[in-house]
Amino acid sequence: MRRSLSTVAMITCVMAVVGAFLGSHAPPAWACGPSITIAFHESSDGDIFIIKNNSEEAWFLASLEITLTGSVGRLVFDTQDGGPGFSMHAPFVPADNEVGLIAAPEIRDGAEEIWLQFTKFIPGRDFTFLIDVDDRLETSDYGCAVVSGAEFEGARAKAALAKTSGEKSSAHGQFDNTGKAVLRGGTCA
Repeated sequence: MRRSLSTVAMITCVMAVVGAFLGSHAPPAWACGPSITIAFHESSDGDIFIIKNNSEEAWFLASLEITLTGSVGRLVFDTQDGGPGFSMHAPFVPADNEVGLIAAPEIRDGAEEIWLQFTKFIPGRDFTFLIDVDDRLETSDYGCAVVSGAEFEGARAKAALAKTSGEKSSAHGQFDNTGKAVLRGGTCA
């Protein structure tokens, strides 16, 4: 089935969601190490992921892995027509690339992981991408093609971060029942 919106219209819609998210969902301050937030938003034209580097120190995000394995909804990326996804597939589409995405990842249909690499993802910046996510439950909140935040619970993410000095760190987190994850690294005194 073809999408009704053009890529430009879809990206405009995504940017409106990003602005609303960033303005109303400021994460708590985390002054002792890296902090990354990821938010999932269901959309009929490609589900939206918003990643934000909230680190208080000069940690830049070098790579990020999102793993759907273990999610309540048994989620998968639906990138092609047919296969394990339900309907309305959508491949990976970045909404922008001001954070230095090295290359768009090739995500096979039905995959449960996505891995991204960046060169300029400094604190304060965000990155948005679209991709379809479907659940594999026999009975789900809204049908297999529409994923609720509760179905995202249990999915995980991990990030590799670095400073220009060469210092490295990692941050880990799990998605909650609203489709959001906060990845934290370092230790607090």
